[in-house]
Amino acid sequence: MDKAEKSLFVFGLYMIFIVGLGFIFMPTFILDMFGLKYGDDTWIRFVGLLASIIGVYYIVAVKAKLNQLFIWTVWMRYYAAVFMVTLLILGKVGLPILIFASVDAIAATWTLLSLKK
Repeated sequence: MDKAEKSLFVFGLYMIFIVGLGFIFMPTFILDMFGLKYGDDTWIRFVGLLASIIGVYYIVAVKAKLNQLFIWTVWMRYYAAVFMVTLLILGKVGLPILIFASVDAIAATWTLLSLKK
């Protein structure tokens, strides 16, 4: 596994186990931790489901060596980070959202730098 593959594999595990399963099994805990609002916990469980599916896609892309997909994951993770920062600037979410935004941006940069080598 080269460095780009490793970066995407690790991010896939993060999406499955931290974001995905975290939102599926502990949605209110995570939402409260990040100061995010919620009505009931049903919608966030769906977000967890989708995050875990995306994580599996990342791991499958690594295993299948779908290198063309790697660069797209970089830009989409930067997009996600910018979106979260924009919500922060607009006052829609609290400062702790920067943790999620930072993970996306750092992981995207890790993959990008690995692809350039």
